[in-house]
Amino acid sequence: PFDPFSAFLDEMGQTVDSVEDGGDAGNSDDIEEAEFEEYDNQDEENDEDEEDEYEPMYDTTGAPLRPKSERLALRAGYPSGGNFAVIYLAGFQHKVTKDDLLVVNKLKPVSEWSVGSTHTIKGDDVLLVANQYKTCVGLPGVAGAEVDVMVEEITRDKTLVIFKKRRRKNSRRKNGFRRQVTFLRVLDVRMPEGEAVADGSLESESIAA
Repeated sequence: PFDPFSAFLDEMGQTVDSVEDGGDAGNSDDIEEAEFEEYDNQDEENDEDEEDEYEPMYDTTGAPLRPKSERLALRAGYPSGGNFAVIYLAGFQHKVTKDDLLVVNKLKPVSEWSVGSTHTIKGDDVLLVANQYKTCVGLPGVAGAEVDVMVEEITRDKTLVIFKKRRRKNSRRKNGFRRQVTFLRVLDVRMPEGEAVADGSLESESIAA
């Protein structure tokens, strides 16, 4: 018997067998799988790009990330280079260098020492400033030396347990205390103008009034 449908398929370059075997369905499945693979690859590439963009600069202790070999060399006494200073802040003296994290008692007023604000410590609050080649000691401060800091966070310190007991008196007292602290990040330490050493020649110590 004459089958008009088979004749139509012959004209279109297809056969009934290919339709019964589900060749078109298989091709469509392959196309869908390829599309899914492309989307997955694009997602992985986007994730890798995001990870590269947001690489951390500091570790959990607030110190800058350094290779293990560099950390061992610095711990053994190798000069790190750069400037460092001794500053007087909130009743305490701190030895600081660039990228250091300071944990100090809460600085007031909070409106002035707000999170994200930058401050320049100078005058009598900079007691000493030095580098690998030169040292400037203040009497009491180093004139012209400056230290830039930024307020990173205002929070509370770890809980300190205060326990008091009087033996044989059935007397016990346990209290907790958390001091309020301010986290400061040191942005830069600058020597007085004219005191910075450009070359590597060693110079004697100088005292700045």
